[in-house]
Amino acid sequence: MSHFTQVATKINNKEMLLACLKELGYEVEEKTFIKGYRGQETAADIAVRMKQGYDIGFVLGADGTYSFVTDWFGVQGTSEQEFTTKVQQQYALTTVMEQVRRQGFNVVGQERDASGQIRLTVRRWV
Repeated sequence: MSHFTQVATKINNKEMLLACLKELGYEVEEKTFIKGYRGQETAADIAVRMKQGYDIGFVLGADGTYSFVTDWFGVQGTSEQEFTTKVQQQYALTTVMEQVRRQGFNVVGQERDASGQIRLTVRRWV
């Protein structure tokens, strides 16, 4: 019996995803396998190597978006909700920062409030 589950996302940019995972301090590997219950393996386009327990993979779907795939029962150090929220927030921040840079803006302020929301202040001289 497989314990692998997938969580759909709207993440569609591989470079931004890799940058966000590295920014979060994860060790990543591309085009590999991740292990689950009783040594079962599944293919992953991107694997997040966890320090303890099972790794977390990302699989590119036919619709061009990535899904998380892992055996959440064996992942240690984070929950499904915590990991998903953290990655999606960092992915959004990484994407926004790249767009800000491309449009010639500079980040002059970045604050994170108690609820985890991020507020950016950007400026561009014309």
